[in-house]
Amino acid sequence: MTLALLTALYALATPPTPNDAESAAVDRADAAARALGTTLKARVAEELGKGGPVGALAACNTQAAALSAGVAAQTGVTVGRSSLRLRSAANTPPVWVAEWLTLQGERPAAAATPLTTVVDGKARVIKPIAVEAPCLLCHGAPESLSPEVRAELARRYPADQATGYALGDLRGALWAEADITPPRVR
Repeated sequence: MTLALLTALYALATPPTPNDAESAAVDRADAAARALGTTLKARVAEELGKGGPVGALAACNTQAAALSAGVAAQTGVTVGRSSLRLRSAANTPPVWVAEWLTLQGERPAAAATPLTTVVDGKARVIKPIAVEAPCLLCHGAPESLSPEVRAELARRYPADQATGYALGDLRGALWAEADITPPRVR
């Protein structure tokens, strides 16, 4: 056997370094968090166009969990969204996300620090969610919301805490957690 062939065989038989597996898991978590954000934003924009803010609220209430589950199933990564001011208890964060949210506090989203870390065999990613102009239709100051939106919020989210935001505020976070699994040796 030649040295080149032996080197190639050794490379194939040698397990990847932990950094390779960690890097791949971070990439998967990052991609999943971005996919969740893109998916949810597209659905809200679609529903705003069809049914206005009340239609978007209805879609968030009935479809957001399924959209998140779809991203998780498609990517194999646990994903979610959360905030210090929850609209739905279904978005209560895991402890590590709650710690990040508390550390960031109420501030402009541009001042929030995204998180990428590897802990206990998991790659974790947090991406800040900034309040954009369309968000204010349902998340703005309570007195600025239309009567229809206020009524729909009261009906669908009686314990709603997710109003009072201004353009550019940190609304919350998209988060993802991927298991670190070494790539398979061929």
